[in-house]
Amino acid sequence: MHRMRNLARMFKKYYLRGMRLKAILLLILSCFTAFAQNDPPELRYVVNGNVADAETGRPLQYVSVSVMGQNYATVSNADGDFIIKSSTEPRMLEFSLLGYKSERIKVPDDPDAVLKVRLTRMSLTLTEAMVVTGDPYRILMDAIRKIRDNYPSRTETFDCFYRETIKKKQRYIFISEAVAKMMKTSYAVGVTPDRIAVEKSRILESPDKRDTLSVKVAGGPAQAVFLDIVKNRDLLDQETLSHYSLAMGIPEMIGDRTQFAIKISPLGDVGYAQYYGTIYIDVETLSFTRFDLELDMSDKAKATQMMLIRKPTGLRFTPLALKLRYDYYLENGISRVRYIRTEMKFKCDWKKRLFRTDYTAVSELVTTDLHQGDEQSVPRKGAFRKKDILADKAASDYDPDFWKSYNIIAPTESLDKAMGKLRKTEDID
Repeated sequence: MHRMRNLARMFKKYYLRGMRLKAILLLILSCFTAFAQNDPPELRYVVNGNVADAETGRPLQYVSVSVMGQNYATVSNADGDFIIKSSTEPRMLEFSLLGYKSERIKVPDDPDAVLKVRLTRMSLTLTEAMVVTGDPYRILMDAIRKIRDNYPSRTETFDCFYRETIKKKQRYIFISEAVAKMMKTSYAVGVTPDRIAVEKSRILESPDKRDTLSVKVAGGPAQAVFLDIVKNRDLLDQETLSHYSLAMGIPEMIGDRTQFAIKISPLGDVGYAQYYGTIYIDVETLSFTRFDLELDMSDKAKATQMMLIRKPTGLRFTPLALKLRYDYYLENGISRVRYIRTEMKFKCDWKKRLFRTDYTAVSELVTTDLHQGDEQSVPRKGAFRKKDILADKAASDYDPDFWKSYNIIAPTESLDKAMGKLRKTEDID
């Protein structure tokens, strides 16, 4: 048999095993198992802020926020809000987003102040030396050959924050969060597999029986380990790329760094669902910066094969969309994983009913701190196993200080309200 030829097969093999909906979709995270850890260093210093477009005032999502001189990082939420914590007093924060000029902002002296950050869109001036109309296949091959130089050559450990939500129409019915340790080994081919395990987690789900189905679909934080496109190289395999059309898009900027934008689209029917999207590659270093991919929905049967793991007899499942985003950040000449997000939309209902219901499942993971480590930084015994499920281990604890010692992705206003409503419902029951 050929090796897995594209990201779609890799996605099915690994990523689609993670999420289980049990309360319309009791989303079971088959990717983590809890293990004992020493208490993390106290994060005594907290900075709250908001990031928006300087011209329009529109909140900016997915902005990378990091403490300069330290390894702490997070991303802004859909409202543009962020929270970042540090064990030592932070002096400067750095903000970076595709298409915007990076900014370094002094942290306010007042610890209660909300830092207002305004990013300016960056106009890209193309030079003759910039090969915008070059051969995208050759650029990809050059970037693949430089993976060994551009990515870590030794084992590293990351603190991560993971959040997973499910909405039934516009109503949240499931929210889960976890802090994890992720061990990533060298990016050289054939090295020790990466591992990930949970330190702390909590879960909140709708008690309404009408929200209950038994469907197993895509999800879970395993993508941080198994869906590292640069490391696993399934989409970047030459045979896989031969089934895609490649075209140069308009270059983009991330901070002060120019990015090639290579558009990919399926060439024809290969018997399974493929992806449309854009691959961003740093012009100077040829390191992969970002993958924005969306599953081709033109053939619902093929898309269903990629998204659905198991469903009860008589249940109708209609795929609507599956989007994947995988970001890397460049620091001191080395690129590392920073942020992963998946979004799945589908309709699901019983055949006896006239109308189907829309569902949206979103998962996102951000690496919040970097440590140098060895292959025991995440013990094999405590790492993810196929039969381990987070939902059975997570606590229904929504104490305001639950994440006091950890960096997290700030919840949006809508998510905050949803948590409040679900907690009230739980209290009533």
